Amino acid sequence: MIEDPAAPAIEVSVPASRAVIRLDGAQVTSWVPRSGSDVLWMSPLALEGEGAAIRGGVPLIGPWFGAGRDGRTSPKHGWLRTARWELDSCAVEGERAIVTLRLDGADPSGEGVRARLVVTVDERLRLDLTVTAGSAPLELEAALHTYLAVSDVRAAELEGFDGARYLDGLDGFAPRIQDGPLSLTAATDRVYEVSDPVAVLDPGAGRRIRETPTGSTRTVVWNPWDEGAASIADVPDDAWTGFVCVETASCKDGAVQLEPGAEHTLGVELTVEPA
Repeated sequence: MIEDPAAPAIEVSVPASRAVIRLDGAQVTSWVPRSGSDVLWMSPLALEGEGAAIRGGVPLIGPWFGAGRDGRTSPKHGWLRTARWELDSCAVEGERAIVTLRLDGADPSGEGVRARLVVTVDERLRLDLTVTAGSAPLELEAALHTYLAVSDVRAAELEGFDGARYLDGLDGFAPRIQDGPLSLTAATDRVYEVSDPVAVLDPGAGRRIRETPTGSTRTVVWNPWDEGAASIADVPDDAWTGFVCVETASCKDGAVQLEPGAEHTLGVELTVEPA
């Protein structure tokens, strides 16, 4: 445990990898496989502390995405990522560490929505986010907003998207179809109708990062490019080349309908292989 009252965190180290999990937002901010570099990108200008939206790692988005289904809900991307979570348990099973965090009593609506995150660290990084509806029905939007570190996003290739339908967030969420391999050449904000495994091929780093989702209906791909980065205070102007967000999600028209007291689990497993 990192005993910093302003930004408490949990350090996990197992033979295959190591990770850092912050209690603020229950946010995994680092995952480094043995003999490798960090799979997650963190902004050097990232804010810290309770109430801050930490730029990088894996922010937990929910119980709504962006401005919500009505386009008027705030704060952006919900309150899971800015609340301080509580450590529920830590366990070691063989060469695997399992950390569970929970969030109760933070729902500003008073309806009692609560959440739990289970982080499993071994040769993989696995996150399972469970959101439980409170006293009212919940149209749940959630995402694991994963910032993947790449040597140069302009040279990366995203696999598993060819032929998929998507909504283009830079064009009023107009519907489109992905034609051919996905390589980013400009600012990108897309919600793909993809719930199968995807991957990012990073030739500069000689690795392929795989994401295997569970409980999802969509995959979001985002990068602000140069002009977008210049307008984001906690992203250095030249840092946009070093990451791509590939987000396991249930959002937009893929939101999940929950009755009072019902729950839904959204998960992702990250693995790395040579390429």
